[in-house]
Amino acid sequence: MKSSATTPAPVATAGAPGAHPAVGACFAAIRAPELYRNFMVHGFVMFPAGMVLCYVATLIDAAAGVAPLPQPGLRLALGAAMVGLGGIWVWYVYGFLFLVGHGSPGTHVDGGPTDLVDTGPYTMIRHPSVLGKVLAVAGLGVAWGSPIFLGVFLPILVAYSLVTNRLLQERFCDERFGPAYALYRSRVPMVVPRPAGLRRWRAGESALTAAERNAPRGHPPGIGTEFLYYLAALAGLISIAAAVAAWVA
Repeated sequence: MKSSATTPAPVATAGAPGAHPAVGACFAAIRAPELYRNFMVHGFVMFPAGMVLCYVATLIDAAAGVAPLPQPGLRLALGAAMVGLGGIWVWYVYGFLFLVGHGSPGTHVDGGPTDLVDTGPYTMIRHPSVLGKVLAVAGLGVAWGSPIFLGVFLPILVAYSLVTNRLLQERFCDERFGPAYALYRSRVPMVVPRPAGLRRWRAGESALTAAERNAPRGHPPGIGTEFLYYLAALAGLISIAAAVAAWVA
């Protein structure tokens, strides 16, 4: 039997306040196996990958004669704070997505959400977790003190995230939610908030009305391979970065 933390909250309709999961419920949702398994997989994959890229970036810094960021103690504290805040934000938005969308963000775990989520942080931008991930990864670069990582690798990682989200995740959302997702995408930006989205979130409104939603079409074929594509692309980035480090050394 699932815990009460996984009970979905009612979704608001556009133009009117609606019920949302409480912040505490979003954090408590981590107790659901579908969600903590997703966090464990990403934690064991993404964090080491970020550390490897930071290390490679410091090698390039040294080979290119680029001085590291000053004040190691301060940058370690600042970097740790950025990683922590980014992780907390991702934890919150993933819990929100799980409770309202009836599925984890990890399609490799349970196929992903079965309901379109267009409320809370998802009425502001389509991929709010990206904000936390970028903050956390930038925190790693600050802690390592690598200008090359912050100035070169970080923008590449952001572009990688946006491209994979658009070509992989949103492609499956189009197949799962049909015209409703196309309408949602036209109203809600990918990662840069607009004033209208911030107002909707503050007012407890959704991006779509009940009449604009259509019944989900189920999990699209091949959705379980989405995570494999992410891993392949990330492995490619690490390989290229390592090759550059070896070339300049």
